[in-house]
Formats: sequence, structure tokens, C-alpha cells
Amino acid sequence: MAHIAFFILPAAGHVNPTLSVARELVARGHRVTYALSENYRERVLATGAEFLPYALDQDRFWDTMVPKQDAAAYTDQQEFVNMMNWMLDLTRQTIGDFERHFEEAADRPDVFVCDPSSFWSGHILAAKWGVPVIRSTPTYVANEHWSLHPPVDTAEEQAEDPETGALFAVVAELLAEHRVEKSIGDFAAEVHSGPALVYLPRAFQYAGDTFGEEVRFVGPCTSANSFHGEWEAPGTGRPLVLISLGTLYNKQPEFFRACVEAFRETDWDVVITHAGGVAEGELGEIPPHIQVYDFAPQGAVLAHASLMINHGGTSTVLQAVSEGVPVIAVPQMAELHATATRAEQLGVGAKILRKDVTPERLRETALALAGSAEVRAAVGRLRGEIEAAGGPAAAADAVEALLVPVRAAAA
Repeated sequence: MAHIAFFILPAAGHVNPTLSVARELVARGHRVTYALSENYRERVLATGAEFLPYALDQDRFWDTMVPKQDAAAYTDQQEFVNMMNWMLDLTRQTIGDFERHFEEAADRPDVFVCDPSSFWSGHILAAKWGVPVIRSTPTYVANEHWSLHPPVDTAEEQAEDPETGALFAVVAELLAEHRVEKSIGDFAAEVHSGPALVYLPRAFQYAGDTFGEEVRFVGPCTSANSFHGEWEAPGTGRPLVLISLGTLYNKQPEFFRACVEAFRETDWDVVITHAGGVAEGELGEIPPHIQVYDFAPQGAVLAHASLMINHGGTSTVLQAVSEGVPVIAVPQMAELHATATRAEQLGVGAKILRKDVTPERLRETALALAGSAEVRAAVGRLRGEIEAAGGPAAAADAVEALLVPVRAAAA
């Protein structure tokens, strides 16, 4: 039995895809430990994994992580500085406790599964102990052929800026304190390179054929994860649309009102989940064929859906397609625009910009997608790619592949 430690960004879109992987590893007899904030305890324990909690300032975390795309004074550089500050503070807060936990248990992990967007405790401990790392990436990966963002300056170039230079000095102190003999640039490069689990099929990744075999495109791994109780299908035999903006961009009552009006006079059943972003009464009079929830079990609803309208979250779009459901994506930030565009390129959905959302546009697009044989065929093709990617079993295989050299070295 091996010991596998997950260090994942404490956000649902990053955590949820890993839970099915952890469940598969536990079923294969491995010990799995998660380092996560307390609000994920029940989800982790339900997989059979052990839970190693840390304190998290939720207000600061969300203020740091949600891009301020509507703030005129907010820049990519400011986003980088805010992220670095958060990562350094949480790394310094947690790494000592984590190291003591693993040392006292006399059971250091054999493999670290680390989210490149998360804090650095897992990466530093892995480097210190010479333990292999596999990245856990819920969205697109980048290489020399494609990147979601413009090229980033090297660590040495960024260090010339006084503000980022001070942050990099702290990183250097952390590495030296834990006897990790790497430059900041080398350490940062390792965090974003090497073996990876990518929760997309290769066909959905931009320039997917340019990535080597160590990048394992295992497809979405969220369908088995449900945390929102039961849901009963209407049983009318009519088409059904599921509408959700996820948990980050959900405070948009005007969008949900447009959805209500789009389907008010149609013969569709409608399920709206707003994740607490809409106050009671904000949507006006709701006709009986439209159900409105804070949360509902997304997989259960998609099993009966003809269409999904969402924010363009990569996992959400691919979960819909894996159930044979086309999508209308209303993206809210750069990554979500990339996913909405990719869905259009592959013929499995349509993109509507926030500024262009009207009841008429939503209704016309929904009817066009639902009635298109070409869209159904495209969804079928991508669904086949998702199934072939292998899901949690393929991800567990990739993690176990790292155990072979570890055990050979120990022999």
C-alpha cells in the first residue's frame, strides 16, 4: 500500500474532480491524505481518504482568487502579487504542521498530487524529501505551443520589480529553510511542468496533440460526486434545460430573470440552480414548469436534460457533454471564454456574451441547439473522447505509475 497526499486549491472546481480519483486509489488499497480547509472535510472523508485540515481566511481567499475583471485599476501584475502574497502566507502558516504530521506518523507520502494553483507546502515538502509530484489540473495546460495567458516574465525578470522582488526573496528563504537546493526559477518551472492529470479529453485541450504522454488527459472526473441531496425529474416527457452559473459568478439576478422569461411560454421544463446568489422574490413570478433551487445534484439533473446553460466552467461543460447534453456558455472571465469558444469550435454548444444576453437570444439559441442533428453528432463524438480518456481509473493509473521508480529506488 502506498501513501498519496493531495494538496489542492480549496475551491470546488479544483477539489471535486480529484475526489473520484482519491476514491479509486482508496479502493485499490492505497492510503490517501488530503490537506484542505475545514469546509471540505465531509467530501474528503466520503472518499475513504484521511483529512488534514488547516485554517483558511475565506474572505481573503475569494478576494484573491476571483479575477477582478470589472475593476478598472486591477491588472495582471496586481493579480500576480495578490496570489503570491496569499500563497506565501498560507505556505508559512501550514508547512511546519504538515511536516510534523507526516514525520510523526512515520509515513511520508510516496507521491504528492499537487494543484499548480495551490499554495506551496506540498511542492516544497516533495522537493525536500525527493518525492515525485503529479500536477492536478482542472482546466487547460500550457506549453510552448499554446497558453491561455501571454508569456510570463521569468522569475529573474520579475524579481527586478521591487514589490515582486520582495516576495521572491521570501520564496528563496522558504526554499533555503527547508534545504531545497533550487533557484526560484527552477522551483517555479517544476511546479508547472512534469507529470500531470488533466481533467479534459485531449481533443478538448487547445493544441492537445503537442503535449507528451506524461500529461495524462483523463477527462472529467466529477460525475460520481454529488453533495446536494436528491432530485426528482418532472416526468412530463418534455425537454429540460438546466441553468447554473456555478458558485463564483452566481450573484446575477438579472441573468436568471432573463432565463425565466426565455422559457416562460415554452413547452420546456426548467431547473435553475443559483447557489445562493438570488434572494427570494428577485426572479418575480415563477411559472410551475420552472424549478428554482439554491443547489441541486447536477449529475442527476443532467441525466434528464436536453440542454445546459452555464458560465463556461470547463468541468461543468464537459460533465454536460459526458451526459450527451449540449451547452450554451455565458462566460465570465478569460478561462471561461476559452472553454465557451472551444465548445463552439467543436460544435457541442454556443457562446453568448454577458452583454448580449436577452430572453429572445437565449430562447432562439436553445431551440437551435436542441433541434440540430449536427450538434447531436458533435456531442456524441466528444462524449466518445471523454469515455476513451478513462476518467478516475486512468488518473489512478497515472499516479501509480510514479510509484514504480520510487519503490525501485528503495529496493
